[in-house]
Amino acid sequence: MSKKKKPRQAHQDRYGRGTTDPLPSVDPESRERIPVPERPAPKKFNAPLWAGAIVVLLVAGVLVFNFVKSDDQLTVDSLKPPAVGALDGGSSVYPANSKLAFTENVKFGYLPAPTLSALGDGTIVAANPETAAEDMGLKKSLDELDSAEFLDQTIKPARKNTSPGDPITWDQVVDGFGGDTVFMPAIDSAEVATPALKTITEAGLEDSTLVRTDDPEVARAAADAGVGAMFTGDVTASGNESLSDAGYTAVAVEAEAAEKWTGVDLDVWATDVKDKKQLEKLADAGVTGALSANPYKVLPSEVKKN
Repeated sequence: MSKKKKPRQAHQDRYGRGTTDPLPSVDPESRERIPVPERPAPKKFNAPLWAGAIVVLLVAGVLVFNFVKSDDQLTVDSLKPPAVGALDGGSSVYPANSKLAFTENVKFGYLPAPTLSALGDGTIVAANPETAAEDMGLKKSLDELDSAEFLDQTIKPARKNTSPGDPITWDQVVDGFGGDTVFMPAIDSAEVATPALKTITEAGLEDSTLVRTDDPEVARAAADAGVGAMFTGDVTASGNESLSDAGYTAVAVEAEAAEKWTGVDLDVWATDVKDKKQLEKLADAGVTGALSANPYKVLPSEVKKN
């Protein structure tokens, strides 16, 4: 809204001069110009000082943002048993390793547990090489696709009368859901581990990731990156001490034998859990959680669908 002008006094003209004031007299023959009042000297603008102040404010804003974000970020250590990792996004319920699956996992409180693979162009994607051809109707193997070809596919639904899903890269998974959940990716080779872990460390999500693997080289790479690793191999051939020495922080054990592993320095995750009742019993015995392709079966969500 513009400011109203003050009414001009009756004894003043439009420039504020008194109507009775004599006008400056000028000799018509004189070439001298009427003197113009000097303008006040402009105030100096100290650009370096202001720039420095802005930088300080931006840095302070980043620090405050990171502080708030770290408080809200879900981590492996902050999980409350029993937790449930949704294998391949819950492939018995949703299109395997799809954007839809991971979105629903986070929405209902389950932990996305994708299988990671590398495409021909080196892109790390959420796709199980053993089932991807059938899930997406591929005529090529994953290592023969580039990211554009991969993302152009459609993942078939897991059940009748449900929606298909869209493929998703590992970078997209981390960018889309990082901080809101704990990732439990399955990695079976160092070639996949190196770029996959780089994505995690660049996002600052080391504490929010638990790599599933039976490859000691992958476990060591995870440990070196500050990321936890879960042993998914044959536990009867490995002891607690040897797994810890190899860099593992957790172990996956069949539900029937899971209680025998509690009390050690490894977090125990149960597989093949039958139902909520069995999972709650295991949690009471010290088991951290379960891994399931149907997370709703072992721990029904308290969140109601719309």
